[in-house]
Amino acid sequence: MKSWWQRRSVRFRLALWYAAATAVVLIAFAWFVYEVIEHRLGADLDRQLRSDFELIEAQVDLDADEGARWNVHGPHGDEANAPISAWFDVWSENGELLLRHWPFQKANANNVLPPPRASTLSFTTVELERGLFVRVMDGPGQVEGRPVLIRVFRDETEMRRTLGEIVKVSMLGFPLAVALAAIGGYLIATRSLRPLDAMARQARRITSESLSKRLPNPNPSDELGRLATVFNDTLARLEASFAELQRFTADASHELRSPLTALRAVGEVALRDGNDPAALRETIGSMLEEAQRLTDLVDALLTLARMDATKADAPREEVNIAALLGEVRDQFEVLANEKRQTIAVMSDDNVAVKADRTLLHLALVNLVHNAIQHGPADSRILITAVRSARKIDISVKDNGPGIAREYHQKIFERFFRVDKARSRAQGGAGLGLAIAKQAVERIGGRIMLENNSDGGSVFRIQFET
Repeated sequence: MKSWWQRRSVRFRLALWYAAATAVVLIAFAWFVYEVIEHRLGADLDRQLRSDFELIEAQVDLDADEGARWNVHGPHGDEANAPISAWFDVWSENGELLLRHWPFQKANANNVLPPPRASTLSFTTVELERGLFVRVMDGPGQVEGRPVLIRVFRDETEMRRTLGEIVKVSMLGFPLAVALAAIGGYLIATRSLRPLDAMARQARRITSESLSKRLPNPNPSDELGRLATVFNDTLARLEASFAELQRFTADASHELRSPLTALRAVGEVALRDGNDPAALRETIGSMLEEAQRLTDLVDALLTLARMDATKADAPREEVNIAALLGEVRDQFEVLANEKRQTIAVMSDDNVAVKADRTLLHLALVNLVHNAIQHGPADSRILITAVRSARKIDISVKDNGPGIAREYHQKIFERFFRVDKARSRAQGGAGLGLAIAKQAVERIGGRIMLENNSDGGSVFRIQFET
């Protein structure tokens, strides 16, 4: 049953839900109306029985033979037109029938109703004969100062006929109302889900080659409109990701092709002019440089791939910033000395941050290496760490040519280089700053680029405290 239900369309299921809800409401309403009318008619009938009881109690006399008689007669001396429509019995306290006033002759009704025994008023419904239901009221009364038991009857035929007509009307109208609810629900569901059908048709036409298409969204304010908005935002992100992936693939292929081409060219030259040992030595050195460049590029790509694949938050530990900056300075001191550059560190000993030490070290290494690469000879690289009331600020400042403001965001993209020719000559592939940015963001910080007022660039890492 569950499998059958799940295979049905949403509009079909909504139509059935409309029909079921309507059926429940109609049943509850019909039962409520029936109970209210039955209670009202029953209360009216009981009120009439009370009036009849009081009238009978006032108009019954006891005769000399310990019997009772009805002393209200019609104009001709009979009881046919007596001003009372009720049936009644008068009984003595010991269960003896004193008087019976019934609309038809019946020799004995004691087998139907036993003598009354109630000491208080009571109301019951009985079936005197097949199909004849009457409302009965029993209660004690006083006739000429003598206690008696009086039983009053009222025919329920008219009340039952009215209730039966209500049931018939309800039974006839119930299927029609449920059918109309199902049809109306189906039509409403069809109209409401029409935008969803349009979105589904458009979504089928969207492929990896047509991610620029968007789903129709006639009403962004309703639920389907919000769904279309979210889906279109997802398509925009996918389009941007595919474009970045395509650009990344093209750039990676180009960057890998360059050292491979150089290796092949140098090797072919060495094979052609292989008699000179000095030339061979120089050729092997060039090949090793290209191999090292290729290794560095592959390592950078693997680092980015690992960070992309790892979705879990990096483990946090208390990292002493001053000690970490000292390690980075010592690591690059030899490389900086080759360009006659100096690396200075300024940090308080108590500056610490909860972060992944490996990722923070990786980010700083790439920033300092970038500063050494692009900084001029005889320049100074300053690494500072400052703690304020609300944040920790780590900056790497160089005296290089600086970066134009329009490239401040693009500089962190993979394979982006402001001067591609110069960067390649210096061995850069445009991945170091991308690695730094991703590493900083993985540990909950943010990285930004600012222009130095004295020239050069300032790469700043900030952590909220």
